[in-house]
Amino acid sequence: MKRLATACLPALFLVCLPACAGAVEWLAAPAIYPPDTWQGKSVAQIRVLDKLDAHVQTLSVPVGQDVAYKSLTLHATSCLQRPPTLPADAASWLDVRDAHAGMAGFQGWMAVAEPGTGVFQNPLYDVQLVGCSGDNVAPVPPPLAVVAAQAPAAPGATPAETPAAPAGNAAPVPTDGAPQPLSPMQAPVVVTPPASPPASSAPAAPDSGGAAPLMLH
Repeated sequence: MKRLATACLPALFLVCLPACAGAVEWLAAPAIYPPDTWQGKSVAQIRVLDKLDAHVQTLSVPVGQDVAYKSLTLHATSCLQRPPTLPADAASWLDVRDAHAGMAGFQGWMAVAEPGTGVFQNPLYDVQLVGCSGDNVAPVPPPLAVVAAQAPAAPGATPAETPAAPAGNAAPVPTDGAPQPLSPMQAPVVVTPPASPPASSAPAAPDSGGAAPLMLH
């Protein structure tokens, strides 16, 4: 009896498997923001290295205001960071000026994810963006529920019905009931899915007198 029960277990499992598979509920993918979404912040966090004494100072620069550090004057026009569900990143449009004669300034985007392309360096200082903080300001992304409702539907299957061929090119009707190959006009049309959207671009540069923006990815 025990051997009979053991032999019946695989068959019982195969019988119950379709019912168990039908009871599985697949969860929908979580809503995420588009890759080009940014959240505005009111304060830019800037790290300054004084090369003369190796002192490192992190400055909080409110957007729209000037902050002085020794001979430097820093001004943040905007500070943006990625919202939740996207990889962490921050970018800020900064103006950096050095009061010493002959020292070049900096005007453009600084990005945390690409520090090598947005760092101000001169013989005295290194200036680098650390991140954004403070209150939420424009641009403000919509709630995730709105983003999920606006997301395009997944591409479905091609229609089952194929448009009928023109009368002049109609295929002959078989008389013996045997399947006949489709004519070129009756063959199903394969629809090529649209290409993926282009890669995300950097935030729009503020009106800063023609300075070239830093391209972020």
